[in-house]
Amino acid sequence: MTTQVPNNLNIYSRLNPLLSYLSKQRENNKFIKSVEISATFLLISFFTFFAIKPTLLTISQLVGDIKAKEILVKEFKTKINNVIISQDLFSQVQEKFALVESSLPISPRFYQAASQIVGLTEKNQVYLDKINYSLSDSNYYSTSISTSSSFLSATSLLSGLLQNRRLFQIDQISFSLEKDTGNKTININLPLKIYYWPKNVQN
Repeated sequence: MTTQVPNNLNIYSRLNPLLSYLSKQRENNKFIKSVEISATFLLISFFTFFAIKPTLLTISQLVGDIKAKEILVKEFKTKINNVIISQDLFSQVQEKFALVESSLPISPRFYQAASQIVGLTEKNQVYLDKINYSLSDSNYYSTSISTSSSFLSATSLLSGLLQNRRLFQIDQISFSLEKDTGNKTININLPLKIYYWPKNVQN
C-alpha cells in the first residue's frame, strides 16, 4: 500500500532550504550593517580625537599664555606705578635739594656770591670798588664789605645780607662816622664768611 505525501508538505520541504538561506542572509546583512556602523563610529571617534586633540592643546596653551600675560601686565603696572611714585618723590626731593643747594652749594660758587653781594649793594645804593676773597681750609671763604654810605643804606644792606638765601655769616659789624665830610656818611666794615658744603666733607 502506497501513502501519498500531501502537496503542502512537499512544498514546504522544497521551500525550507530557501527560507533557511534567506534567514541566514538577513542575519548576515544585519551583522554586516552592525559592523559597518561600529566601524563608522570607530573611525569618526578616531579622527575626531586626533583632530580635536591639537585644538584642545592649542586652546589650553592659549589660556595659559593669557593668564601668564595677565600676571605679567599686573607686574608691569605695579612696577610702572612704583616708578611714577619714585619720580614724584625724586621731584619733591629735587625741589628741596635745589633750595638747600642755593643756600649751601656743594662748590664755592664765587661768581654767585659776588653777584648777590653786588646786587644788594647796588639796590641799597652802597657802592664797592672790588671784592676780594680769602680761602680757608674749612668749608667757607671770607670777604669783607668796606665802604662808605648813609646809615639808612648801611642798615638796609645789612638786613639784605642777613635775609639772603645764600648762607652768609657776619662775625662783626663796624660803623664809624666820616670826620672830614659835611654830609652824614658813615664808614662800614662787614666781614663775611660765605659757606658751601663740598661732597667730600664727612658728616
